[in-house]
Amino acid sequence: MKKAFMIATIVLPLAALGLLARGYTAPSSSAQETITGDWTAKVKQTDKDAVLWLSLNHGSEGRKGGSQTSCDFPLQAFTGLNPNANSNVQFTLQREAGVVFFDGLFKDGRGVGDFRFEPNSGFIATMRSMGYDGLTTEKLFSMAVLDVSTSYINELKSLGYDKLSLDKLFGLRALGVTAAFIKEAQDWGFGKLSADELIEIKAMGINPDYIRSMKSLGFDDLSLKKVIELKALGVNEDYVKEMRGLGFENLTPSQLIEMKAMGITADYVKKMRDLGLKNVSINELIQIKATGADKILAREKR
Repeated sequence: MKKAFMIATIVLPLAALGLLARGYTAPSSSAQETITGDWTAKVKQTDKDAVLWLSLNHGSEGRKGGSQTSCDFPLQAFTGLNPNANSNVQFTLQREAGVVFFDGLFKDGRGVGDFRFEPNSGFIATMRSMGYDGLTTEKLFSMAVLDVSTSYINELKSLGYDKLSLDKLFGLRALGVTAAFIKEAQDWGFGKLSADELIEIKAMGINPDYIRSMKSLGFDDLSLKKVIELKALGVNEDYVKEMRGLGFENLTPSQLIEMKAMGITADYVKKMRDLGLKNVSINELIQIKATGADKILAREKR
């Protein structure tokens, strides 16, 4: 159950961008096809700056099926964009992998229209020389949307991440894994992290503050796997202190993971104590919750 929860938590942010699967695999000769589709967009204000939420619905010319991609872009990523034009607009997203041409209408920060993606043949040749052959138009489109460029690939290579698959590149880029983040993560005490581990910790929102908070609670020898499990289940400093305040002083990370997975909260502990389980251990509480004995006890006390 815990493993399934973690996988779901990690995969969902990527699936939401429509980047893990495209529905078909075309031969390399398709790389010069043009992708067309329709778009909707709106300006969103974030803590840092305004961004453009953009949804792209598309297919490839001459082929059945389609795909949908939605994500946020900095406004400055586009050329010719005026989201407050209140008129017809034309703008572009220019990337190394190709150019996306947009045509439509923007009014009061909301827009709709059509788009066309044209791959960059020079980029295809460069990528082939770097060991990425047979790039389909669909993959090139994903590389353009995510801005997976040769400089990004070389940056990862300089840090020891060479010959990564496109799926891993998509995952890293989609989640905002930068060289600065990788260098920071390597100082957390877990050695060199794999690309999959980088994707996991970024998807979970694990940062130095979280690791420091766990270590301040006395968990000095946590493995990265345990850190990911703790974060995935929402075990934080407040939860640990709350449980310690109820008398559970020497909880292990594994117990905390199991408690959170079973939904054992401070309110639950208090409720069980009100039902007569005054001196029950945490392992007994986990067993009671897992077997449903708590529900039987609650019915008997009515």
